Amino acid sequence: MRVSDQNIDRIYINQLNRAPNYKMVENHFHYYYELYYLRQGSCQMYISNHPYPLEAGDFVIIPPREVHVNHYRTNCVRINLYFRSKDLLSEDHPFYQAVTDTLFKPGVIHIPSAYRPSIDRLFEGMLQEETINDIGTPSMMTGMFHLFLVSAARYGIRREAEAMVNIETSQEIHMAVQYIREHYNQPITLDSLADLAGLSTTYFSRKFHQVTGMGMKEYLTYVRLSNAEKELLSTRHSVTQVAMDCGFSNPNYFKDAFKKTYGMSPKAYRKSIVTDMITQQSLTQSES
Repeated sequence: MRVSDQNIDRIYINQLNRAPNYKMVENHFHYYYELYYLRQGSCQMYISNHPYPLEAGDFVIIPPREVHVNHYRTNCVRINLYFRSKDLLSEDHPFYQAVTDTLFKPGVIHIPSAYRPSIDRLFEGMLQEETINDIGTPSMMTGMFHLFLVSAARYGIRREAEAMVNIETSQEIHMAVQYIREHYNQPITLDSLADLAGLSTTYFSRKFHQVTGMGMKEYLTYVRLSNAEKELLSTRHSVTQVAMDCGFSNPNYFKDAFKKTYGMSPKAYRKSIVTDMITQQSLTQSES
């Protein structure tokens, strides 16, 4: 799994074009925040196994260590902003409390078309600043980023975490997705889900991929791994117990799948998070 460098020293931005046939190599996460803004097109984002359909003018904020993957439905132009918690502060305080209250909750924020030109100008300024990259760049990036957040908090329209796009015409797939999320720790097969949806196995498999952007088995593994990661951090269960609790009948397969997704073994991942928490607590105590 691709994991970005653990540290960034300022706010970074990039813009890329993506075609519908583009496929991310694998799910990934960052050790810092990512703001994903869709300038053009339509795509389906998954963040910790929750689907977020995005259209032009939509953005989501992905917290650190949240596994995510994107599937492009049309030709897309997207903006990625990478930032740290400290980039939201001004003199050690949130620079604008409404930002965290409004923007930093699960869900999609939509920028109405009337306000997108001003948002686009901010992004163009940040993209230009990225090419300059001199001693003044960190301050310029922070200023424009704060202006974007204030504008988004003022004009953005929140759409809560949505279950699936075209839900009225994809009720069978929505039912299957909900079943996986609620019964991931039980044996689940393609045939059983197709029966649940009342569809042939072949048609169900094709429609599931069309609606979700993932194969059924890929999505099932994704959900199981997301829940396994939470159990690793919230309990003292053995790795084998976590695997069994989350529907993996073969602990070795679980370890391999986890390492591919999170970049390290379950045991090493648990240790690294605990170490990070202890370090953060020590820093907080020393500052107080």
